[in-house]
Amino acid sequence: MRVICVKWGKKYGKEWVYRLRDMVSRNLEFDSFVCMTDKPIEGVDCVECEPGLPTWWSKVGLFKPGKFAGDNLYLDLDVVVTSRLDGLVDAFLTEPDKLWSRDDFSYSLLNHKPGIGPEMRRLLGGDGTINSSVMLWRDDAGRKVWDDFRPEKMDEVHGDQNWITQALWPDGIRLLPPELVCSYKYHIQRGASPSPVVVFHGNPKVTELSRKDPLRILWES
Repeated sequence: MRVICVKWGKKYGKEWVYRLRDMVSRNLEFDSFVCMTDKPIEGVDCVECEPGLPTWWSKVGLFKPGKFAGDNLYLDLDVVVTSRLDGLVDAFLTEPDKLWSRDDFSYSLLNHKPGIGPEMRRLLGGDGTINSSVMLWRDDAGRKVWDDFRPEKMDEVHGDQNWITQALWPDGIRLLPPELVCSYKYHIQRGASPSPVVVFHGNPKVTELSRKDPLRILWES
């Protein structure tokens, strides 16, 4: 298993890469940890981002054929890993020729949000989307994300996860069990217990939590 993250631009400092690597190291046996980035990071195996793909669109480059052979686990820099990740791997290994990800917290593929107008549906790329904070795939399982991509897609849909969904859903995507990946905003702040991966999409980020918050302690340890 290769673990991959993406760091593009200045939004996140290199400490986010180090801390993600440390959290994963405590919770998964893996072969390598790679950061796809526009600027090398000392002490980390780095791969250059594909040109012309800024911000979150850099994730399209993950699926360039031949780029990441073998089994891959991608994690956004702003997630917090709270416990063992074996459940993610076990789910993925049931159908490793598919891209595995979490159904989106706001715009579910399985439970469509009512009242979505044509403009919002266009931005979503359909009726719903995956959340691309956590993804697993083998070899070139997601190559259509790269092969079918055109620069104008960055204007047509909201972000990378909308395009990944549009390119692969439904035949090429399987959804991770929801108890493995949760949202800080929609679950933890409403009293739920943390899942193995907690996604800090939007705001707040983990650095905005109290220093006594268990999730921030995990992230900083």
